[in-house]
Order: sequence, then structure tokens, then C-alpha cells
Amino acid sequence: MNKSATAPGVFVIGAVLTLLVAANPVSTDTLAPGVPALRDFFGVSTSSANLVFSTYVFAFGFMQLVYGPIADRFGRRPVLLIAMSLYCVATVLCAFAPTFETLLCARALQGAAAAAAPALARAVIRDLYGVDGSRKVMSYVMSAFGIFAIGAPAIGGILVAWKGWQASFFFCAVYALVTIAAVFVYLKETRPESAPTSFKLSTTFALYVRLTPNPQFALNCITNLLMYSAMFVWLSGSMLVIVDGYGIRPDIGGLLFAFGSAGFMAGAAFAGRLGTRIGPHKLIISGSAIAIVAAAMILLLGYMQIRTGLAVALPALVWMFGHGLHYPQSMAAAVAPFPENAGAASSLIGFYQTTAGAIAAVAIGALHDGSAIPFGGLMLGLSIAALFAYAPFYRRFL
Repeated sequence: MNKSATAPGVFVIGAVLTLLVAANPVSTDTLAPGVPALRDFFGVSTSSANLVFSTYVFAFGFMQLVYGPIADRFGRRPVLLIAMSLYCVATVLCAFAPTFETLLCARALQGAAAAAAPALARAVIRDLYGVDGSRKVMSYVMSAFGIFAIGAPAIGGILVAWKGWQASFFFCAVYALVTIAAVFVYLKETRPESAPTSFKLSTTFALYVRLTPNPQFALNCITNLLMYSAMFVWLSGSMLVIVDGYGIRPDIGGLLFAFGSAGFMAGAAFAGRLGTRIGPHKLIISGSAIAIVAAAMILLLGYMQIRTGLAVALPALVWMFGHGLHYPQSMAAAVAPFPENAGAASSLIGFYQTTAGAIAAVAIGALHDGSAIPFGGLMLGLSIAALFAYAPFYRRFL
């Protein structure tokens, strides 16, 4: 891919990358408003119902370890096409699952297939735009993907209220077909000529062992996964509070859920526009500090027993604004030191963050009591940890 592509070409590539990066929120956010209905449909507990998130995310996280090195060896484009085709098949299986166990198996396959999309999109961004450009482009892509993140829960809520929880999977299947077509038509191969020419599992995992202790990778990865875990508390727990605990309709709950996505979109857009001037370190610290204040508000309003959807959604909008400042910068900074292994580095941080997110989903499912107190408390603790994992150490990389 020529880095001096024309403006329309850059716009089209950006749109394809946004579709790929959006695979995870489309797969999870559209389902979130339907979790209470899904739980009642299969007659399982709340903590069991939340396994539709953790099962998906565990598979998603693990497979990122595999896709990056495969794509470094065989190319981004063919791996993306095969993986998204498998995603489409798994999504249809989810919609027609006759038992809860079958649904979990299909969700695991869906997560395993979806993992290729954002992991390799990040690698393509690194291939095309280099170290400095990738931070800015990542912020813009994450801002554009916010449109999907805003629309997905709202659409999911409407579909759940209209045709039940299964309808969200039909929406995901249509999204997959559009993404496959976009990759096939518009995305050319970007794999660097200097990328590895062989693929062995032993070599791959030895590479992960080498990448993990790199100080710049570790610093940005730890703060990233802690904030990502808090975001997953919002993803998997907000509808349990708003729809299940507060008795708000799924379609309204989906709209309230979209507040958080709007906040992320605004934060990522701000970071993309002013990030070069402000600097990534300040954005990461500011983002986590904003998140701490917002999560504290959720917890405080929960203690005050203000049981309205806005009492959760408005502070979450602010929290996600902070996450939008934080996420693209910490992600790009973690991958930047490894130009020849961008796919592997992107996959590794994706594995760490999604595994942490899956644990957070299990935790909030077990702690849920119908109020926002456990929900806000867990988000607050993780946000504080993200700040203190980064702020004392970042100066050595200035």
C-alpha cells in the first residue's frame, strides 16, 4: 500500500479499518441490552448469563496471540477474510442455539474468529503510518468506530424489544458480510517485506515472552488492560443495573448504554485532534484521572439510592471520555517499539486486555445486587489502579 495514497483512498481505508476495529463492540454491545431476556429465556442465573461475555472474550483474547504472528507470516488480508467468514458462521449458530451450552460454544467460536479483525487492523495502521502517525490515525479510527459503538447498543435495545435477544445476532451477521466485502474489495496487502517468513508456535510464544517484559510495552499494557477491564464492567454490568435492577425497558436501556460510547468517541476525537500538541503521556494520565472522578460519581449516586438510568449513564459518558483519551495512546505506545512484529505486539496486548476484561465480566456478574454500588466500586478501583500503574513511571520514556 502506497503511503501517499490520495485523500479518497485514505478515507476508504480508514472506513475499512473502522469496520474491523468495531468487530468487538458490535459483537458485544448489541447483545448487552438482551442479557436479562437471554437469562430468562434459558432459565439461568445472572452470573451464568454473563458468561456470554466472558466466554466470547476469553476466546477473543487467546486467538489474538495466534492471528498476529500468522498475519506477520502469511499477510493481513487472507487471514482477515478467512476469520471474518468463520465469524459469520458462528454468529448464525448463536442466533439458532437450542441450549445455553450451545450458545456458549458458538460465542467462543465467534470470539475466536472476531479476534483477527481489531488485532490486524492495528497492525495495518502500524504498517501504513509508522510509529508517530499510528498514534494519530489510531485516535481517528477509534473516534469513527465510536459511531458503531453508539449505534450498536441502541440498535440492540430496539431489536431485543422487537424480536428478542436473537435479533442482535442477525444484525452481527449482516455486519460481518459487509466487512468481508469491504476487505475483499478495498484492503490491499500491507505486510512489510521485513516481516518473518516462517511460522512456528515455539518461535511465536518465545517472541511473546520477549515482548512482554519490554519496559515501554509493559508500562502501557498494564495501564491499558486496567482501564479496559473497567470498561468491560460497564459493558457487561450496565444493563444488569439499568434494565434488570432499575426496571428500564431494553430499548431505552440501549439508548442509555450508547451514552458511554458517545463519550468514548468524543475522547478519541479530542485525542486525535490535539494529541500531538498535548502529548500521549498527558492524555493517558488525564484520561485515567477523569475516569476516577466519573466512577466515583456512579458509586456515590448508587449509595444515595438514585435509581435512574441517567444516574449511571451520564457519569459513564464522562468515564468513557477519559477512556477515549487513554486507550488509543496506550495502545499505540505499546506497539510502537516493534515495527517488524507489529502484528504480534498488537495481538499480545489484545490478549492481555481482553483476558482482564473477561475476568471483570465474571466479577461483576457475581457481585451484581441490582444496584450501581458494586458496579461503580469496581470501575473506580480499576481506574485508580490504571493511574497509579502509569503515572510514577512514564517519565523515563520522555
